[in-house]
Amino acid sequence: MRLVPTSTHIISAHTSTDGSNVQKLVVERHEVPAKVKANKKIAFLFSHSNGFHKESLHPLIKRFIVHLRNLQEYDETDITVVVWDARTHGDSARLNEGTFLESYRWFDNAMDTKQVIEEMRLDQGYDQLIGIGHSFGATSMLLLEFFFPKTFDGLCVIEPVLSDMIHPAEIRDMLPTLASGKRRDEWPSRSKFFQLLHPEVLDNYVNYGMYETEKGTIKLKCPKECEYHIFKYYNYDTYVANISLKLLKIPTHFINALGSTFVAPEDAATVIEKNREKLTIAFVEGSHMFPRL
Repeated sequence: MRLVPTSTHIISAHTSTDGSNVQKLVVERHEVPAKVKANKKIAFLFSHSNGFHKESLHPLIKRFIVHLRNLQEYDETDITVVVWDARTHGDSARLNEGTFLESYRWFDNAMDTKQVIEEMRLDQGYDQLIGIGHSFGATSMLLLEFFFPKTFDGLCVIEPVLSDMIHPAEIRDMLPTLASGKRRDEWPSRSKFFQLLHPEVLDNYVNYGMYETEKGTIKLKCPKECEYHIFKYYNYDTYVANISLKLLKIPTHFINALGSTFVAPEDAATVIEKNREKLTIAFVEGSHMFPRL
């Protein structure tokens, strides 16, 4: 189930990053007018996790919009939802094929998040800008808020990746997440790929996260090398995101999964100790990928 955007935009990557002169970002805008004459405007920015793409968040966005529209306090509120593909993911990756740079880091995705905000003018004319990110996307939002305080009026971060130490290189290379470097990213047909996945859960992943090659095969839009690279060079960026929590000046709500393999619930619960004034946390059933279940 794909949401039809009000408009789709192609913008440049942030000028502070390597590759910005050639690499692009694909951004969707979804406008949801108020039920009656509006007296308020709120923008929600969604950012996906590593290895996924903007359409994988569409089912969540649809339920989120329906939920808000069922709340009387939002009857007079115009809602704008913006969702985008990181430069090595989804439609952005297709535009940027052949331009990948080894220097790309989570910090760059944070700056690309800023680029989306500025190019979509989410920092102008809205009463509030709320960021909603998952994993890689959530950590990038935390980094952006650290670099530029009060970029957002509030954050909802779903299982952000945070590090409490800088690991030796040999330890990083042994981490389970690096298994993405060994995974397959090409199949003889869509049907062969679909046999491995639950159709209701990953329908958008199959239909919009893949493309047909010139050879007639089906390939993931996010190359496994790019997903691997993001996992491999996570440590400094996620460490900075973690220590920045104590400096946050905006309300930030964490959502973690009870069955997560990234962080145990008892460990995740300690995050609020870093900044009790601004941080809250809730737990839900599921795994690290629960936003797509």
